[in-house]
Amino acid sequence: MSINLTPAAVLPFQTVTGDGANGLSLARLYQNREHFTFQLAQVEAGGISKRHHHVWEQVTWVATGSGEVQTDDGVTLIAPGDFFEIPSNVSHAIANTGEGPLLLVTVLGPGA
Repeated sequence: MSINLTPAAVLPFQTVTGDGANGLSLARLYQNREHFTFQLAQVEAGGISKRHHHVWEQVTWVATGSGEVQTDDGVTLIAPGDFFEIPSNVSHAIANTGEGPLLLVTVLGPGA
């Protein structure tokens, strides 16, 4: 069995457009719909993801930058080293409130 490596220089970031997304890029590094999906999200300064929800849970670690998670219950500020969970079917958006990129390491539950 061999190890699959994706060097940082060739991370497969793809720009997300439409539906209110601005300055968002995603790199889906691993996907197994029966188990989990592992991805990186980068939000440029002043950018935001589109408001959305999904049936799977989302757990995220903030690698760099600062921002906020917006839900129907309010706004939660996030900073480097923070870890947060978004339960299934909770409508949310993530905005970069800092001056540099916001880099998020995310695991999505089965079905993603």
